[in-house]
Amino acid sequence: MDMQMQVAEEVIASCDEQLQALYAEKEQLETALGVSNAEDIIAMVRSLEEQLQALYEEKRG
Repeated sequence: MDMQMQVAEEVIASCDEQLQALYAEKEQLETALGVSNAEDIIAMVRSLEEQLQALYEEKRG
């Protein structure tokens, strides 16, 4: 096997490992939070921030 083929196979293997890791993280997010895409998670965090801010304002006022 020539060097280029070996490098290509290593790159493909590395990409496959990265893809599997990303899918595992996505599955973990879905299991823990009920959402797994970035937009939904960002919206969830922003909503929680707004709720927390409203709670702080309510306690102050």
